[in-house]
Amino acid sequence: TYLLIYLRKLRHRRLPDPSVPAPDDGAAPSNNGHRWRRIGHFDRPAYCGVSGGAAMLEGAVCQHCGLCVSDSELSVAVRAVPCKPVALIPSSSSPSSDADIEGTPHHWVEGNLPAYSMCCVCRDACGEAGRLCDLRCAWCQRCVHPDCAELTANGATSTREGGEANKINNADPSQRRQLPRLCDFGRYADAVVPPHCVQLSKPTRRRQPSLLSMVRAPRLPAVWRPLIVLANRHSGGGEGDQVLQRFRAVLNPAQVLDLSEVPPKVALGWCRLLPKGVTARLLVCGGDGTVGWVLSAIEELGLSPPPPLAIFPLGTGNDLSRVLGWGPGSSADDLDSVDALLSNLANASVDRLDRWLVSVKPSRSLLLSRSKRLTMSNYFSLGVDALVALNFDSARRSLPALTGSRMINKLWYFGYGTRDLWERVCRYLHRRLTVILDGRPLNLPELEGLVVLNIASWGSGCRPWGSSASPTVSDDSSSAKMSSPASSAAQPDAQLHFRPQSHGDGRFELMGLHSSFHMAQLQLGLAPAIRLGQGSNLQIVLRSGSVPVQVDGEPWLQGPCTFTVAHRGQAAVLRCATDKSQGL
Repeated sequence: TYLLIYLRKLRHRRLPDPSVPAPDDGAAPSNNGHRWRRIGHFDRPAYCGVSGGAAMLEGAVCQHCGLCVSDSELSVAVRAVPCKPVALIPSSSSPSSDADIEGTPHHWVEGNLPAYSMCCVCRDACGEAGRLCDLRCAWCQRCVHPDCAELTANGATSTREGGEANKINNADPSQRRQLPRLCDFGRYADAVVPPHCVQLSKPTRRRQPSLLSMVRAPRLPAVWRPLIVLANRHSGGGEGDQVLQRFRAVLNPAQVLDLSEVPPKVALGWCRLLPKGVTARLLVCGGDGTVGWVLSAIEELGLSPPPPLAIFPLGTGNDLSRVLGWGPGSSADDLDSVDALLSNLANASVDRLDRWLVSVKPSRSLLLSRSKRLTMSNYFSLGVDALVALNFDSARRSLPALTGSRMINKLWYFGYGTRDLWERVCRYLHRRLTVILDGRPLNLPELEGLVVLNIASWGSGCRPWGSSASPTVSDDSSSAKMSSPASSAAQPDAQLHFRPQSHGDGRFELMGLHSSFHMAQLQLGLAPAIRLGQGSNLQIVLRSGSVPVQVDGEPWLQGPCTFTVAHRGQAAVLRCATDKSQGL
């Protein structure tokens, strides 16, 4: 037994290989760098990028470069049309070599331009001929007429097709622009990892993916802060897959990683590949559970400085996203244009988020009763709140098809909370608990739930702690025992005032729940929470029976034990400058 425990600890201490797997870079003959997505019905006229012809009803689109092809021309496109490259530095170059590639050329894709596109040279409309026409760069997203691109490349003058006068020469000089020979990645330059700065290592085995081996800093006039996008394609009822597709189209595909294929510890190898002095920004697309998973990986890897993390919320509650100003929930439709999101990321400020260690030590020393150590970022609860989460988790495991929508999930929560109004499973929970806050025992009122809050939002946007000026239950063991939450809230003792709530002050808030009905009142703002105290160290002893428990949405049923909550450290997060926490 001791040998197994030692080997398990040794395995957790071992750091993973920092090499990040790269997408198909074109070396493999299977896809020529493309990542195809099947389209059953195009929502707007689309033309085959190989054969042209009439508009297609169905076909395939490359998630990386945006090339559209019909089913009959797919094999031709794979052989003849390369996708935008992931890396341009030869694998034979040594990391210490001073050899530098001049830059990344434009990767032009013909036709199927976005609506209302404009030529970046002559400022005329593009892509409106009702056929496969004009060009779009898969990196900087510029659109251009073919002859305008040829003009600026050769420095010559000519006429547009159809005998029209050259609009470059006839246009107002203030409207005239020069198309750069090499791509400057446009408005996404500070977030993109250019291919001419990336090197791949050759796979040592057959069918093994290439690995990123080196990343250099590009020459930019602004500060380079590359963005690494982490998402689970199964999150948000399939919304995660669409989010991945949107970012693969504007960033280097190697920057966009699917957590269902690449675990966070491997994906965060990006942070070790970047040059010294360059810190990546992380965008985690998912719910609070996915965010906690990535934060734990950053902590285990010991990255210094830790990369700041922003959130694109795809979960059900999204409480941490609300607190940091990234909104109560998003969908892939919100990414029709990534400009707003990248602008918010550029203007976001770095904030600190407390992380807490929750230790669970069973009272009985049985082989099956093992201790647990979990990390909390949002909240930790016992009783009626965790019971609802436990029932929902059981339903999600048994009926996954019925828990794929954010609205349906909230209906599940409502149904289980309503059912407990009659069952009262956690009634008289306070009689089975001993709570010691910062070394002082608490006199608990009648409770069915106990919640430890690290952030201000709880239960999908509820702010139960409220103002920091109102009094509450005393934490002195000699205080009079409170008979009800109402009488405790009315106690006019100035010593019971609390500090303003913060998720970065090294303190948590402890509150109680009277019942499921009290939870509903909190959600509607019709009742105050039972505020028990603030502190930095907590011990809860469950003397008898079993109680539902959850830590950041991970629920289970726990027998008699001792819970300990202690400060573990802080994580770097990004706070959105434009607060979208309230939403609609």
